[in-house]
Amino acid sequence: MSSINLDEKIEYRGYWYLPSTPSNSVAGIVTYYPNDKIVLELIGSFGKSFIDIFKNSNEETVIYGKTSDAKNITLLKCHQYSSLNFSAGFPIVRFNCEYMIVGKHIAGLEEKHQYWAMVRIPELTYWCHPEAIEMTLYNANGEEYSKISLSCSTKYRDEENVIKEVQIDKITSIALIKGVKFDESKRRLNPQMEQYTYIEIHKNNTSSINELLSDIHMFEQFLSFATLNIVKCSSITIYDKDFYQEDNNQKYYRPINVIHPFFERQKMENKLVNKYDFLFDYVTIKDVYPELLKKWYNEPTELAPIRGHLISSLERKKVYSSVDFLIVVQAIEGFYRRFRSAKYRKEHKFSGKASSKLHPILTDLLSEFSDIDLLNRNVIDVDSVVDSRIYFSHFMPKTSNLKAIDGWDLIAETRKLRILLLCCVLSFLGFNNSQINDILNNSDSSLFV
Repeated sequence: MSSINLDEKIEYRGYWYLPSTPSNSVAGIVTYYPNDKIVLELIGSFGKSFIDIFKNSNEETVIYGKTSDAKNITLLKCHQYSSLNFSAGFPIVRFNCEYMIVGKHIAGLEEKHQYWAMVRIPELTYWCHPEAIEMTLYNANGEEYSKISLSCSTKYRDEENVIKEVQIDKITSIALIKGVKFDESKRRLNPQMEQYTYIEIHKNNTSSINELLSDIHMFEQFLSFATLNIVKCSSITIYDKDFYQEDNNQKYYRPINVIHPFFERQKMENKLVNKYDFLFDYVTIKDVYPELLKKWYNEPTELAPIRGHLISSLERKKVYSSVDFLIVVQAIEGFYRRFRSAKYRKEHKFSGKASSKLHPILTDLLSEFSDIDLLNRNVIDVDSVVDSRIYFSHFMPKTSNLKAIDGWDLIAETRKLRILLLCCVLSFLGFNNSQINDILNNSDSSLFV
């Protein structure tokens, strides 16, 4: 799997030009700064007058480049800023770019081809272990010894490497695949091996890079939910079925790397990842994983705002504010109003009518999940939550009859509410209360409170 690591600084030197004027190329350097920005620095300009160069509104939708090692690069959504040394007599023109596509010139993210994507997310390997390298203990004649074996085909898309493939809809499939990186340069004295799990996204018709990025983002959110941590991919490699080299009747598809400064990413060395920190791992939900993933992807309209608020609430911060409290409360309210209609309540024999007020909403949901041990151990103060919602949403003056809380008390209630929100989303995905209880009990309770 050929890829570029988004945790590392990347630099390309070459000539750059606009698609409309390929003969007017300018020397320069493009640099990717992890989690920060992509900057193209040109020694000169694309033939504009000095007045045009220093206009604040200058923007180029697409810039093409040819690097010193013959790579084709596309820079997208480029915003210009410039400087001029009057002694030198030429300007230094810089562009901040939102996307860098390494390996191919394209017209834009919406351009459609027969694309498929291979994506690495560091946490995915911990969540779904590839089990490509195994150590087995043997006992022969009363003597124990071990044997290390490597089981991973190097053939592309070998079924032996596919852990699970799910047909999300009529167009899209997503596969969990085990991979192995083997450093052959040191194989005799000190072989270096790495096993990992990655995903492949396939479409059965033409698609755009933007559509693939949307699918990738949805999977990142699913994994963030499962691991109770904000996760982002470390590499995105796209292939085009019409973009290849052929040798001895064998097609070798050329990699197209997508680079974007995902600001929420954290380097793995800065994160301590333990399997027991997850809400659930792949083994836990292996039997129902296909249905879970389908539901996650196929309910975007109904679940999207709730899912977004849930993912936002997962971020572990050094400083919390009332905004974090409101995010969780609003997600719970949204869940109830969207998925706990009068029809649902009647079918499940809940008394009364569906409410639009927060107090009965919380009371109703706590009644629904009354057999969840973690919620029973962390009792939510409904009155304080309701009054705090009013206070922080509308900046009402504090009065003696308003039980609004702040500080550590507000943080504590926010964490308890997050448990309730997790119960709501797990319920939506199809888990019953007994399964939800097992999932929460098997996770490290310190993750929630």
